[in-house]
Amino acid sequence: MAVHVLRQVHKDSVMAARHRIANLTRRGNVFYWRARIPSALSIDQRSHLALSLRHGDHTKAKSMVRRLNTLLAELAEGDRARMTSREQLEEIFRAEIERMNESMEDLAFAARRTGSAAEENLRADILVGWAYRLIELFGTGRPMRFDASCPARRVLEQTGFAEGQTREIAATFEQERKECRTAYFEGFLKSEIDAHGLKDTPLNRERATQQIMRAKADVLLGATDRYGPQSTGSDVAALFGEQTQPQTPAPEAAPSPAPAPASPTQEAPARTLPPLEQTHAPQTQATLSAPSANAPASPTPDLAIPQQPAPAPAPAPEVIAPAVQSPPAPLIDDEKGVDLPLAQFITECDALMKSNQHHWEDATAKDVKVAVTMLVGVLEEQGITHSSQMRQIHLGKLREHFDHILTNYGRSPRLRSLGTAALRAASAEAVRSHKEAGKEPPKLGLGPSTIRKHLANISTFLTYIKGRGYHVPNLTMDGLRPRKPKLSDARRITDKPGPEQLRPMFDMPLFTGCKSATEQELAGPHIFHSANYFLPMLMVYLGPRRAEVAGLAVRDIVKTGQGWAIDIRPNQFRSLKNASSARMLPVPDEVLRLNFIDYVEAIKALRYDALFPELFAKSRKTDPGDRFYKDFVPKLHQHLGDAERWNRVLHALRHGFADTLKQALVHPSIISDIAGRLGSDETSMRYTNRAGLNVIKDALEKYPSVTSHLEPQPTRLLPWVEAREAAPWEGRTENEKLKMARDARRKKVKSRERRP
Repeated sequence: MAVHVLRQVHKDSVMAARHRIANLTRRGNVFYWRARIPSALSIDQRSHLALSLRHGDHTKAKSMVRRLNTLLAELAEGDRARMTSREQLEEIFRAEIERMNESMEDLAFAARRTGSAAEENLRADILVGWAYRLIELFGTGRPMRFDASCPARRVLEQTGFAEGQTREIAATFEQERKECRTAYFEGFLKSEIDAHGLKDTPLNRERATQQIMRAKADVLLGATDRYGPQSTGSDVAALFGEQTQPQTPAPEAAPSPAPAPASPTQEAPARTLPPLEQTHAPQTQATLSAPSANAPASPTPDLAIPQQPAPAPAPAPEVIAPAVQSPPAPLIDDEKGVDLPLAQFITECDALMKSNQHHWEDATAKDVKVAVTMLVGVLEEQGITHSSQMRQIHLGKLREHFDHILTNYGRSPRLRSLGTAALRAASAEAVRSHKEAGKEPPKLGLGPSTIRKHLANISTFLTYIKGRGYHVPNLTMDGLRPRKPKLSDARRITDKPGPEQLRPMFDMPLFTGCKSATEQELAGPHIFHSANYFLPMLMVYLGPRRAEVAGLAVRDIVKTGQGWAIDIRPNQFRSLKNASSARMLPVPDEVLRLNFIDYVEAIKALRYDALFPELFAKSRKTDPGDRFYKDFVPKLHQHLGDAERWNRVLHALRHGFADTLKQALVHPSIISDIAGRLGSDETSMRYTNRAGLNVIKDALEKYPSVTSHLEPQPTRLLPWVEAREAAPWEGRTENEKLKMARDARRKKVKSRERRP
């Protein structure tokens, strides 16, 4: 009985033996990968995965298991662990095993077919494999120049590649990187993602690309006897495999130099390898390691590359160190990325803005840069110099900064130019000075919506630089964002003035008669047709966004079968908020009655492209919506007085328009079509087209007239528009300022000369 038990134990140990590699077992002549499922995956009650490697080769099995162990660890730690089912997990590993097996076999049979030497094939594998490794490290969207400051070059230099080999790797890297950006490769990625049941998102595509590049690199840099038995006894066999017993070297044509002294940890003497680049100058010995960027901590042999001249009369052979030597420390941790200096944050922010220039409005891009600039300022105050040093406490400091600056600081160019510490000091000084003067102090602290916007923009920036391969710690905005207003409270945020409240607005002197073009807030005999005259009418009768109508082009006013219309579409002056913002609206009858078309023809005759040219500066880029706000709203407040003001004046016109139509029983979907908003149900969004001009006209007829008391006037443009000159608000150019300063100095000198 005891003998039978001993035999059974011995049989079991042979059938499922461990082979000094975690999760590698053998049953009979076939190796298996049997791994415990990490608790982070939490898939089902089974605690292990057991998959056949379909290999009897010990060395290949160990290489494959190392790769699978690394992949399993990444799945447990990454976001994919939360969205991967057990079936998806098994499919991913099975597909990886199939891909690795096929790649190994194809390379081996190709070498046999061509009859090429094993050494040449292995050298090519090293160079191509490292090109894939660099794509894995830095991604496909970031070109590399491989100059002195290039991080990819630093990786190769740290590893020990010679200049010629670096050039070969660089050429292969660029070729493969461009290939990864082609439609063919994108289609392949999509098929892989769909095959594993994952969601097809840009983030998952990037993950899939990294996995594919890592697999290719591991196959090329991680096999031992891929090219048959002849490679096992060759000089380069130890480059990829485990340490083997040294064999008697073949006779050499040239005398061999003295062997290099062995490291204290060496267990076998180093073997020589013919140099990858034959040169006429003598060379010394240098080592090159080819480790996987994310391989487990197991010994990896090094390959020597000739680099420095030496006085020896013949080229010195390269040396492959024994497998037990420790590889050099990697320069970059692929899981974290490259450390980005704080001084380059704004440069990366500019790159983010450029990459989104086609679907971001200018205001959005400016908001992102403002948020990133404040983040940089707070980090500088905390002594941070690189992205890897950022911690959650620093985002908390930024949140505190938002609470200690003036609410409306953005309206002051001087305050906008200050750093974070100076801005807080200036804000505190403004509050103190107002209190000392007995005035109501200005409000401190940004509004909740502004804080949410800044934090969202910072999150977008950090995600962007992390995706580009830079090291950004895991940070969260949880607990920092102010609470969003409830839907029940949203109606009270913005006023909704009705027609009876808006009627007094059109009693302003600029509608009934003003003193002059530069004094439109004072009563007089003149009426000037301009943005101040027509835009308030368009906003009251149509409810558009201010930027949509302030940035209209002359060609956006079109004549249709249903009459004159405004084609709200992207143009050279402004973009639109979203796709639903593009729409065709009829010109309101009251606006037509007050000679709007005559104004359009007059502007067109002067060869202007912008419908309201006075809103644009000739010497710099301006936002026409902001310019209209700064020019019109102060005049409106002066006319209405404090008692009649409403919050967010121009946006309130949009809300008041929608509310007036709703009270007149206009269907909400038609109101959304007129306002350029997304529909709220599937019928309006998917099954029906936008309301036509005739339908919109019928709805607009239900809005009461608030300008019926105004009489049509002959078209009269602003003097500077008619003369095609800069607007008064634009100020003087630098040359004009310099000329005035010189004239002032001359007058001062002359006045001194006249004195007795």
